[in-house]
Amino acid sequence: MGSIRRSWNWALSRFFCLLADVHRHFGNLYGNQEEHWSAIENYGRAIALDEDYAQAYYSRGVLYWREIGNYYRAVQDLSRVLDLDSGWAEAHFNRGMAYKLRQEPQKAVADFERYLTEGREDFWLEAARRQLRELREDGVEATDRQKGS
Repeated sequence: MGSIRRSWNWALSRFFCLLADVHRHFGNLYGNQEEHWSAIENYGRAIALDEDYAQAYYSRGVLYWREIGNYYRAVQDLSRVLDLDSGWAEAHFNRGMAYKLRQEPQKAVADFERYLTEGREDFWLEAARRQLRELREDGVEATDRQKGS
């Protein structure tokens, strides 16, 4: 009976993740925050049924930082992805963005550097380099301002 329940939970969690993807799509298409919140709710349902479902954590984490502006929750979800799969390069990039927006530059730098060693897509590799340049420039400016005070 336990194996049937696990199989059912697995299938249902995938259904909720797909439903969340649909809500996310329409939220992005129409700029509708209610759709984004519906997506988050359905990713949460998928996770409740399969607590090791890395894709649901990843999608929800990206949605949290990019569309909702909840950087704390984004970091939580993307960290969980990396607990489940430490080689998920995109999770490092997106967590780096959330850390940057949370004003935690050292953690953001570590994640972007990790993406540069593991990432494969040229566009995102360049985006990570750009983020690192900005963070380092901001760090130099902050140090210069402190010295001038």
